[in-house]
Amino acid sequence: MAVPQPLAGFRVVELSQFIAGPTAAQLLADFGAEVIKIEPPAGDGSRALPGTEHGSGYFRCFNTSKESVVLEIGTDAGREELRDLLRRSDALVCNIAPGTLARLGLDAGTLERDFPDLVVTLVSGFGQQDGRTCMDTIAQCESGFAWLNGSEDGTPRVSTSWPVDFFSGLYAAFSTAMAMVSRRGAVVDISMMEVASAMLLGPAAVLASEGATLGAPCGNRDRASAPSSIYACANGYVYIYGGLDPYWNRLRPLVGGEEASFSERLARAEEFDAQVEAWTSGRSRDDVLAEMKRRGIPAGAVRHPSEAIEKIRALRPGAVTEPTAAGEHVPAFPALFSGARPARRPAPALGNPTSDRSQNP
Repeated sequence: MAVPQPLAGFRVVELSQFIAGPTAAQLLADFGAEVIKIEPPAGDGSRALPGTEHGSGYFRCFNTSKESVVLEIGTDAGREELRDLLRRSDALVCNIAPGTLARLGLDAGTLERDFPDLVVTLVSGFGQQDGRTCMDTIAQCESGFAWLNGSEDGTPRVSTSWPVDFFSGLYAAFSTAMAMVSRRGAVVDISMMEVASAMLLGPAAVLASEGATLGAPCGNRDRASAPSSIYACANGYVYIYGGLDPYWNRLRPLVGGEEASFSERLARAEEFDAQVEAWTSGRSRDDVLAEMKRRGIPAGAVRHPSEAIEKIRALRPGAVTEPTAAGEHVPAFPALFSGARPARRPAPALGNPTSDRSQNP
């Protein structure tokens, strides 16, 4: 089958910057929507972040297949231009803080009143009832994830790959698409805090809600099985998932481990990790992985991103990025539809309604 384009014919206005809102609009473009990105004269703030001669890697990663229109919405004229565009569109995707939207007269209530047929998707840290500004890392901390993800000494840790932003973008895109195809106006209120709870806490949110005591932060160690963690090798690191009974029964004879029940291993996880690492530390990473493969024990190498990218590309053609004739790389959609990927155009130049840069070959 061809890549589905169920959103062809829908126009989406994107009034957002950095990651969550741009990711949502990018996904809508992947499936056929026309996405018009509204930017201030200085551009989306991510345009100023590090990159190469082709521009910011951050902006180019989250803004493929869009058009860029410059509007100064801080002025009456700019807001009127925006409102005129919204009258001719099907959806708005926005991640501007609720307090700022209220000052601009673009709050949820006003938009719903003035554009009853428009799908208005608003992404914020705490919901539209709370005017505070929020960033991904703040949501990781406020949601409890940074504690849950902490080091073994209890030091909290955030993920540097912006998972709350990405998951918020996914939920915003899915919700916007569902509302658009229903052909009814709606206000979609996405809270990054709720997304973090749903996607990063997961079972921990259910257990804590039921009054269970959550175990202390455990670093790289798996919370639900032992021994399962990252182990040092003679020339690198591997992750071995050996904590479930079938896997421990295969791993234990190899590492000279102690025979123990699942619950006992979990309670004494540090000791069992030491038994595994005593074996891995004297062997190369490749030798350890080969032995795990022979025994049917799930394992993987801890790889530098450059090495990992080459491995991923070797699995399926077109993975990770696709180069243009000019040498710019465009991030690839990570799913295949009967072998085909959604085609992506490079992110637009600032104020360019149709990108004039080289397209994917």
